Amino acid sequence: MLVPLPLILFLVLAVIFAPGLPRDLPVAVVDLDGSTMSRQIVRMADAAADVEVVEQLASLSEARQALVAQRAYAILMIPSGMEHDLLLGQNPEVVVFSNSQFLTAGGIVGRSLSTTVSTFSAGVSLRLLEAQGIGTDRAMDLITPIPVQASPLFNPSLDYIQFLLSAIMPTVMQIFICATAVLSFSREHHSPNGMPRLQRIAGSPTRAVLGKLLPYTFVGTFVLLLGDVVLFRFFGASFRGNIFVFFLNGFMFILACQAMGALIALIAKDTTGALGMMGLIVAPSFGFAGVSFPRFGMTLFSQIWGAIIPLTPYLQLRTDQTLRGAPLEYSLSTMAWLFAQLVVFSSLLWLMTRKTMAQTPVVKENITTDPQESKT
Repeated sequence: MLVPLPLILFLVLAVIFAPGLPRDLPVAVVDLDGSTMSRQIVRMADAAADVEVVEQLASLSEARQALVAQRAYAILMIPSGMEHDLLLGQNPEVVVFSNSQFLTAGGIVGRSLSTTVSTFSAGVSLRLLEAQGIGTDRAMDLITPIPVQASPLFNPSLDYIQFLLSAIMPTVMQIFICATAVLSFSREHHSPNGMPRLQRIAGSPTRAVLGKLLPYTFVGTFVLLLGDVVLFRFFGASFRGNIFVFFLNGFMFILACQAMGALIALIAKDTTGALGMMGLIVAPSFGFAGVSFPRFGMTLFSQIWGAIIPLTPYLQLRTDQTLRGAPLEYSLSTMAWLFAQLVVFSSLLWLMTRKTMAQTPVVKENITTDPQESKT
């Protein structure tokens, strides 16, 4: 729970996302025109880094079978008479069918093929306008009178190492950190004489909490830093922020997760219930953290759920300090949010520890006086 399993999961995730972006995704082509221009479109599509033309089929029904059999993620269909219609100045329709059941792959191949067709169309329009005696600059203005700049907000580098791997690693760590804290406190809370024994050893709720959690804090910090070393050193993820703020953010994140996990252990009636409650709260936290879907577009329930989970402010500040390179003043409110969670969870944990210590009865051990049994 502390070292081997997180590192193994980090390694597995790193291997999965090592390419950074899906490349050479298979697509099928139905070229009903068979002209020089249609073959140029196919060559341009195959030359794109995102897709690879693996099949050229004779009919749309055959392409549909390839799509259903998952031999291709998309179909590029070029209608008959396309070149003839283009030369006459008409607008033939090139159709792209993509399989959106595979959200990422379908979206990538659909975008790539659409870009290819748009690029080809712009080139044809440019040549036709130049043939009419219109200059290149004026022709370009006529083709794109209003240029559009598209900037992805949540994955600006279009790199899944930056976008997903750097967010999934802390998500995995949150689960292990909370589960470790749950098991640590459940061992005392749900065992006879556990809390009174802890009170005798520690002497106060503060020393009890620190004594139970601090060893796991140091180990968790080491594992999280080791994962970041792998991410930034070996995968070349960008870091544009303040190293001290980045480390402080991670340390507060670990402390807040531990306090939340230990609090859950003291609230639940048994260890199984505590682990179930912990899983219910933190397992879906990645969906509420605003990484793959913006939080301002979520429902009020989702926003509240994400606001009480330490992963949300941690990932927000982590993204600001690594990918965006935001100035420190823009991250202060996020740090205050994470610090407030730490204070709230720690205060509640201290109160629950004090209350549990005071209310848990001491179970007297049976002491035999039989000399023979004593010898045994």
